Amino acid sequence: MNNVPFTEKRSGETTRRILTTLVAIELIVLYIPIVIPLVKQWMADPNYRHGILIPIISAYLVYSKRGAIASAKWKDAKLSGITMLTIASVLLIGGTAASELFTSRLSIPFMLLGLSLLLKGKEFTRLLLFPLVFLFFMIPLPYIIYYKLTFPLQLMSAKLSAGLLHTINVSVIRKGNVLILPNYTLEVVAACSGLRSLMTMITLALIMAAFMEISLTGKAILVAMAVPSAVFANVIRLVVTALGAVFVGPEFAEGTMHEISGLIVFSFGLLFLIVTALIVRWIERNKKGAPGKRGKGIR
Repeated sequence: MNNVPFTEKRSGETTRRILTTLVAIELIVLYIPIVIPLVKQWMADPNYRHGILIPIISAYLVYSKRGAIASAKWKDAKLSGITMLTIASVLLIGGTAASELFTSRLSIPFMLLGLSLLLKGKEFTRLLLFPLVFLFFMIPLPYIIYYKLTFPLQLMSAKLSAGLLHTINVSVIRKGNVLILPNYTLEVVAACSGLRSLMTMITLALIMAAFMEISLTGKAILVAMAVPSAVFANVIRLVVTALGAVFVGPEFAEGTMHEISGLIVFSFGLLFLIVTALIVRWIERNKKGAPGKRGKGIR
């Protein structure tokens, strides 16, 4: 009689493992037609080349927490799991029926979150929350949204660049997203809007926040600073291009600068993020090490 609970427990674990394996196989079959075009877009579209790194980093984050995940206690979250799976199913069916790639791809993180909650519970999912939510950043935006975001960024980049050039006494006239220099006309096209670098910097900031031992507030500050860092880096690129065109010649802007512009944006943006991260960590360490305020004794 003493062996009955143990046998039932082993039977339950075996059933759960079989169910998990079957679900994994069904997911692979279901999502192969969605994942293959997604990977092809990562490889072909320079705006989303960083997308291929996101599932790899998410997998590493899961692996780094394997000890805590293995010992996670079961906390029922079936209702939350079913809700997430329902959302994922609606997105998947609707996206597939309408041939809308963004909608069907958006179902992937929701599906994984739902399955985690349903099969493994709340505590298990809490440990995997960041790696799973991080997967949303691997999904390319619809082009209609992408190009609606680029034009305001083009205007802002052109305006800030013109202002900086005026500050250093370089003659420039701005007409919309076009910078008219004495011997060259520099157009801030969609590719130069900074949206590509913005998405890359936000992704990079999230990765840094995941690995750094700082508070949740510090992580939020670091991610928020990805926006000005991307804008700053893009403006520096445009200003350097304009200066090169004026003092070296138009061939500088169209040749050398054009080839290394992406590297310049990434380098300045990364440097800005690293400095921000170091400042946040320094402030938090000083706060922890600061002695508490002593109350005045009664004389």
